[in-house]
Amino acid sequence: MKNKVLIIISLSLCMALVISLTSCISVNRPVKPETETAVPETETQTATETTDYDYCIVENNFVKERDRYLNIIGSADYNGAAFMIATPAPSLIDPDNTPTAMSEFAYERQRDLEERYNINISCKNVGADAMYEEVRAACLANDFYADLLMIPQYMVHMYITSGTLMNMNSLPFADFESGYNMESGVSAGSALSSTYALGSWITLDLGGLPAVFFNKDLIAKTGLGDPYELVRLGEWTWEKFFAYAGAAPSVSSYGIKNDPDSLADMVYFSEGNIFISAGPGQYPAVCTNTDNAYHAASTARTLLSDPMKTAPESAVSSFTNGDSLFLIDRLDTMKTVKNSEAVWGILPIPKGTSAQEKYYSLVPCGSLMAAVPANSTGAEKVSRILSALNAYSLGYSVDAYLSDCMNYSLRDNDSIRSVELVCYGAVWDMAYTVGGGDVSVQNATYAGFRNAAAGVQELGYYFDMYSNGALGAISRLFS
Repeated sequence: MKNKVLIIISLSLCMALVISLTSCISVNRPVKPETETAVPETETQTATETTDYDYCIVENNFVKERDRYLNIIGSADYNGAAFMIATPAPSLIDPDNTPTAMSEFAYERQRDLEERYNINISCKNVGADAMYEEVRAACLANDFYADLLMIPQYMVHMYITSGTLMNMNSLPFADFESGYNMESGVSAGSALSSTYALGSWITLDLGGLPAVFFNKDLIAKTGLGDPYELVRLGEWTWEKFFAYAGAAPSVSSYGIKNDPDSLADMVYFSEGNIFISAGPGQYPAVCTNTDNAYHAASTARTLLSDPMKTAPESAVSSFTNGDSLFLIDRLDTMKTVKNSEAVWGILPIPKGTSAQEKYYSLVPCGSLMAAVPANSTGAEKVSRILSALNAYSLGYSVDAYLSDCMNYSLRDNDSIRSVELVCYGAVWDMAYTVGGGDVSVQNATYAGFRNAAAGVQELGYYFDMYSNGALGAISRLFS
């Protein structure tokens, strides 16, 4: 790679559905404002100039699929009972704490399910650390705390170890193979005879997923063509990423905004890898000793080893000033760059090769997972409402997120398609569910890969040294 290129790379902390790309973006309930005041700003979105829209709409309809799943889940009358969800991120579930289109969707979902099952859904907003202590105290006292918990993935092992989570395999209607579940989200909390947590559409913060922002003017000057076309053809790869970088106009340096550990993990998953293979009734397996994993380590090493890296704090500002070609960051960065001097677009994280099935987006380890307190009563109600929330969110949660992106940030069809690809490429992994509680799990998975990407040892060294210990730790938790 030429040192004269400035590539800004950042990533916030830490299967899916196959979608068809058409000539227009497909969303279910887009809101295209007719005037500058058609969509009000939320508290988190500052007033800006009106976005120049350049997209058309094709409506998807998830109603038949949603209703089919709801019919399978079945009807019930819970006589006005309360259904309490405790979460550190009310924006994912509470209509009063979400952007406009997301709020409308959350309100409609909650209202319809309340009428369908005669319940009252409410949200308890509590910090992650405080929630752990409160749930543990409630379980010890056999007191009710909440029907459903939304727990940061990296804390799930603490709940399991303290005995405060129910094995959700015991729930009626616990059909984790149903299409309204995220396969990798189920696998991230399940193995052998136990399922303790569930990564799902209702817990996933779509704005936290990684994407590539690019400067359209600088890309045009490379003479390599439109990267959106590569995305449409399934040929947007790391090789093409480096080709654009090498052909970019002369600029000063190469920067990484966020920590290299997060970047390494993101690259690992972008090439179609997983750290741990697991799932309901499945014996877990560590998956880092593969040719594809070694290839990803080489890709990450290339990104991390450039001697011209700039200070992390300058990454976003350099991009918004129009001085850099690429910015790799989470989707929420749209809120920051939307008024930048640069004319920008969005791409998914590159594939390892064009033969790879799809584009994958690592779900950060701080994302939430659904779980049920060990002393929960009314298992039928909890199981049915959790299933119905997920079934109702299938497709519609992404559509609502896309609508908000279009209202406030995005400017062209191709960027909207890219965001859709990023959302439907979300991947969870069990390594983040259990790794915080066992060093061998860390070393056999993400810590080992990060060290390999940094050139400390080859990836196979960490697999050989720690994989057996990792499997033992997982078995003790999930047996």
